[in-house]
Amino acid sequence: MKESTLDTLGPLLKFLRTYEVLEETQGTKFLLSGKDFIHFHDDSDGLWADAILSKGRIRMSVASEAEQRELMGKIATKLESLESHSERRPRRSVRGIRRDT
Repeated sequence: MKESTLDTLGPLLKFLRTYEVLEETQGTKFLLSGKDFIHFHDDSDGLWADAILSKGRIRMSVASEAEQRELMGKIATKLESLESHSERRPRRSVRGIRRDT
């Protein structure tokens, strides 16, 4: 990816790097639980993000700061939902023995 594109994506990449649950690969690709979560394309028709959110895969323009902020909000909602779900989930019993948390 071009240096100018990386500069444009800088705030968004910095935001993504704050989430420990995301694994960064190839500089502009992030995995969640070992599966593709978000990656970016610099196409002739613009700068795009492909992300897996609550409604499946979305393609969203991220050329402007406003578009990046909108995507950051969607990502924050998704990841915070996952975090709160895992915190509320009771621990499963093992071989019929319930573990106390």
